Amino acid sequence: MKRIAELGDALRDGATLRWAAWAIVLLPGLAIAGAPINSTPLLVVAVVPWAALTAYGVRRLVPDSGPALVFGLATLALGAWLLRYASYPGSGYVTANVVGAGVGLLAPPMKRPGRPAFAALASVALGLGALRWAVSADAAGLASCAVAAALTAVGLGDTRLPKHPGLMASVVGSILVVYMAFAVFWVGSTAPSVQWFGALTSHGPRSSNMVALTFDDGPNPPYTEQIAGILENYGVRGTFFEVGKAIVQAPGTTQRLVQAGHLVGNHSYSHGNLTYLDPRYPELAQTQQVLKDATGFCPAVFRPPHGTHTPFMSQVVTDAGMRLVTWDVSATDWSETDPDALARNILAKVKPGSIILLHDGLDGNIGADRSVLVQALPKIMDGLKAKGYDVVRLDVLLGIQPTLKVC
Repeated sequence: MKRIAELGDALRDGATLRWAAWAIVLLPGLAIAGAPINSTPLLVVAVVPWAALTAYGVRRLVPDSGPALVFGLATLALGAWLLRYASYPGSGYVTANVVGAGVGLLAPPMKRPGRPAFAALASVALGLGALRWAVSADAAGLASCAVAAALTAVGLGDTRLPKHPGLMASVVGSILVVYMAFAVFWVGSTAPSVQWFGALTSHGPRSSNMVALTFDDGPNPPYTEQIAGILENYGVRGTFFEVGKAIVQAPGTTQRLVQAGHLVGNHSYSHGNLTYLDPRYPELAQTQQVLKDATGFCPAVFRPPHGTHTPFMSQVVTDAGMRLVTWDVSATDWSETDPDALARNILAKVKPGSIILLHDGLDGNIGADRSVLVQALPKIMDGLKAKGYDVVRLDVLLGIQPTLKVC
């Protein structure tokens, strides 16, 4: 009876009703908005308290006001929009911050929510997680769990105002504006399908039954040769985006790929994590020269390391007369240890015109073990054939010239 009385008190609490009203309206949209394509259950677990802490901190620092509600709604909308495009685990954390901040700004004060409110908020988290899983079972509900957990954390927190609420609101608002601009840059520069910062190609014609198998981070003997041999046994040719420093160490592998009819593309010189931030991006020309020395020609396609790209990089690629190419199918083959699972994940995502991302090397390091891909590739080839797809080189899929007339 005591718990029933507590529930009745909570339902009569205007703040509780306010929580329920906006949660019912806003959160289902976030639940189906999307999640990083390379997310894992571990990321889901980690990002929940990340968003919750952000929401709790913002709610403690910013007083409840009309401007805070408007800014919170805009922040939450931006976070939901970014979740649609988030592609890497880092994007999950960044967007979780934005979403959590929006939740914190929109949250009504609840100094003593009690057990009934906690149970209601936990139910929201579970329900939205189930909805997200039903819509797209890629991360067991990253977006919905993050928001619902943030909701729970703020609801259980003491929302007493800071000593200088006006000043604190201005400081927090300024920080959030800068952070949201950073979030847009982060997601836009890492998402393989986003063209906010310049033209890129992530897939071929959807009306075609052709797909392209692309392999990054080589050359990496002996695995590159083994992968090429499997493709040749099936009578097809692949596209290999190669790293300059690896070509210097194993030029013979690159030469054999070209001689066998495979397409070779530019994949930077060092495959560094931060080199893409250089507005001049000298690694493009550096690798073009290495490829010309090894093969006698310069490729017309470029894939940025990790898929990260900026407006400056895009302009450098365009000025060189090249095309920046990403992908629309990835199964994190660099960390997968089960060949069967790798093949299943690829085949489950492929569509007409898909550009499939695989790795015959890792970061351009010679000797990286890619035996899992060697074992999975025949299964992938058989599956693509069973689905009626023709595997072609990237230039054939996109209808472009494979090399530049002038380097």
